[in-house]
Amino acid sequence: MGRNMTTVQNSNAIRFGSAKFEVGETEENLVDLGAMRGVVFEETWDEVRVNSDNAGVIRVGVNNHMAALAGDLMEINLETLALIRGGIDKVETIPAVPANPEEQIEGTLEAIRLLSGGISTFTPRVVRITNYDDQDREFRITVFQATPESGINITFPESDSEDPAMTPIRMVGTPDGKRNIGEQLFEIYDEQGVLE
Repeated sequence: MGRNMTTVQNSNAIRFGSAKFEVGETEENLVDLGAMRGVVFEETWDEVRVNSDNAGVIRVGVNNHMAALAGDLMEINLETLALIRGGIDKVETIPAVPANPEEQIEGTLEAIRLLSGGISTFTPRVVRITNYDDQDREFRITVFQATPESGINITFPESDSEDPAMTPIRMVGTPDGKRNIGEQLFEIYDEQGVLE
């Protein structure tokens, strides 16, 4: 028979549900990326230890402090992909060619195309995930300066699969030197876990 080792300390701090994933050039113009799976936040660093020969560890610190927001994008929208990719692409709307040019179609068909190659410097993006509870209170994480970790990878499932094609995205943030020390990498904002 199992025995409880503790009790719930703050039930409001238990999170349920996924999160909305947003990307933008600034916090004021974030774009919702839509349907996703596996949304995750991860903070990483390299530990730095200063040891002495005769007095043990003198100091422990961090180097390469980073934060990442990631997930599998289900809505493959070329305009949002270009936004995520930090200015290394060109997106344009062009006239579409009908599958059968002999068929007359009323109205104007358009297509969007993403072109890439030749631009090698990313413009950092602000990325944010927001979880809402059943009272519409927010738990959100904002990374202030992030760039994509890798290029586009669209995985198409087998034809009879119920899953859509998806593309994984991972935005990796580094400290923004224009912000105050101690506030340069990310912010976690919590309305849900406040004790009432």
